[in-house]
Amino acid sequence: MNTTIVWFRRDLRVSDHEPLLRAARRGLVVPVFVFDRALLHHPETGSARVAFLLAALHALNADLRGLGGRLILRSGDPVQVLPELLRATGADGIYAHTDVERIYGRVRDARLNRALAEQNLKIRWFEPAASVDPLVPYPDYREIWYREMGQPLVPTPTQVLVPPDLPTEPLPDLGSLGHQADGKPLPPASTAAARTLLQDFLAAKADRYYWQLSYPSAEATTGLSPHIKFGVISVRECVQTVRQAPDWGDSRLRRSHQQLISRLRWGSGFAQRFRYLPQLELRSLYRTFDEGDGGGDYGGWSFDADLYQAWQSGQTGFPIVDAAARCLQATGGYLALNFRTRAIYASFLSNLGGIDWRYGALHFMRHLIDGDCPIDHYQWAMQSGVTHCVDKTWTRIYNPGQVAVDRCDPEGEFIKRWVPELADVPASQLGRPPTLSGYPAPILNYKAARQRRVKQLEAQRGQFLHASNLLPFLAPMPSDLTPFGTDLYGGEVGWAAAPGNDLFPAALPLSDLGPEEAAALRTWFVAHVAIAPPRSRRRRPKPQATDPTIHQLSLLDLDRPLA
Repeated sequence: MNTTIVWFRRDLRVSDHEPLLRAARRGLVVPVFVFDRALLHHPETGSARVAFLLAALHALNADLRGLGGRLILRSGDPVQVLPELLRATGADGIYAHTDVERIYGRVRDARLNRALAEQNLKIRWFEPAASVDPLVPYPDYREIWYREMGQPLVPTPTQVLVPPDLPTEPLPDLGSLGHQADGKPLPPASTAAARTLLQDFLAAKADRYYWQLSYPSAEATTGLSPHIKFGVISVRECVQTVRQAPDWGDSRLRRSHQQLISRLRWGSGFAQRFRYLPQLELRSLYRTFDEGDGGGDYGGWSFDADLYQAWQSGQTGFPIVDAAARCLQATGGYLALNFRTRAIYASFLSNLGGIDWRYGALHFMRHLIDGDCPIDHYQWAMQSGVTHCVDKTWTRIYNPGQVAVDRCDPEGEFIKRWVPELADVPASQLGRPPTLSGYPAPILNYKAARQRRVKQLEAQRGQFLHASNLLPFLAPMPSDLTPFGTDLYGGEVGWAAAPGNDLFPAALPLSDLGPEEAAALRTWFVAHVAIAPPRSRRRRPKPQATDPTIHQLSLLDLDRPLA
């Protein structure tokens, strides 16, 4: 009978899984997950995320058993483990989804392709929905995404037959993988749990999601992000579930449904950018931002160890920043630390503190339960003003004082939950609280820091702003692929020094792109809607919401644009 290995990676589900369905239709299936130390001990790997992974694998095994199968576990380098498993099982080949999250993963997959070819063994790669190999303009990709999301879900196999005598390693605990629990509460990890979260959101949160998404105390997010990161549920299933949900003629529901689908599309778009430019894991989009020593207008980054430590631990003297810091470390951020609060927290470190955004992304990834490298790194670089729309002359530099409190936490609920030292301070004073025992004074002068950053960004952006061809200004793939943060946290990074580190899927060869391809690439870094900077700091009157219990939050920038 035909036998096929299905290599599970970040697709830990049995539904909407083309490699699994194709393998099950062929005959026997060997569903395998390999514990890869280079990923488990990457500098950006967080213990809570590994704990969620283990729970998701437990659930995947249960789902496979419901189909008559089981999950086979192995540990080691997949480049050695998988050929050995092919020979041991007599399988015809491997089926697997491509994955572009990490440079390491793409180096590993290229090595695996070579090793299998040398041994006359086979692998077939499947593209996840809306993952595109050729370079296409962003508007075309958006159409592809919506078309792919509208395709029928891949059916769940009726049965998965696994060779009965094939041994498996036991599911390890966190300690045996070299991690220690850090106290973060974990959401239930399973496809059934993800579906329940989505249905609960549609029933209880969708009427306020669009309006209250930026209020951290509202906790209006879906909570699905850890499940989507590991593919416990597919993005396509999420999109179709939202599309099928009735809106009952309620404009609030309709706008919230559209907003959630847009955010799912943004996540896919970040992954596609990393497919083209994997160097975004390690550096800024434009080379000018990482050059120099941070000493002048054109300089790169400076580093203040005391400020970095205060920012990490929530001791900056800016309450909304400190609340975000403590929330991240206590919860893993996936539910309570929403997009707007993350943006304020990120902007503070790089735009006001002048610290390299990669230090911020490193800290986030070590704590986020939903940490996904393309989303995390791209957002960090964008909030730091170094991966912005090339045709936009301004960036957000968030005012972390009373402006942010009024617009994101007007009752002070989020701040007082995470910074209990300020429990008795009125919300109107939380932007700059009175001197209190046990709470620090502001660690920096906002106005001076902002002026310094504006000047630096204007000088740096002047080198390429409105350039019709971005290629001369883009940062190339570095020769050294060592992950950022290795010097701080160590890790299994010997692979980075190996010769011939090709990538699969391959990165765009920037030096070989012609004018048409350069123009297509540029569309991924421009604004595709008319985005005008706000003209004044004066607050506009808030429109009356249909439901008086729903308060609309202005999503305008929290500070004036760059001049």
